[in-house]
Amino acid sequence: MELVALGYFGVVMLLLRGTTSTQRRWIGGTFAVLVAIFIIGSLWIRYQTGFFHLSRLEWRNAGGSISLGKWAVPSYLVFALSLLLLILFRFIQKTMEAPSEARVWLFVFAFFFTLIYVAAVYIMLFFVAFFFFPFAP
Repeated sequence: MELVALGYFGVVMLLLRGTTSTQRRWIGGTFAVLVAIFIIGSLWIRYQTGFFHLSRLEWRNAGGSISLGKWAVPSYLVFALSLLLLILFRFIQKTMEAPSEARVWLFVFAFFFTLIYVAAVYIMLFFVAFFFFPFAP
């Protein structure tokens, strides 16, 4: 989970290539704080629920994965929304540099991209929740 968060931060840093140093500092710093809070929070929850001294099966049976899921699922939604906002920010920056007749089509593309992104986040939410919450009796 922590490696996925670090990979997420790597994607953010790739999206920030080509921005001004002030934008890179503020946006990158904000995302770095979000990722650090997530990693520290997930490690703290794992420590509190006995992840490091119980076997994996005992930890799951004690409800540790549910506690971690209550932290991971909202964090997933915050990360997904913030990544969408960053993608749209960068896309609008590039669109403003395009010729005026192409801007309309680029904004239409951005709208459809947003719809597809939200649908993909919704579908992936099932898989994220499936990792933490037991659905079967």
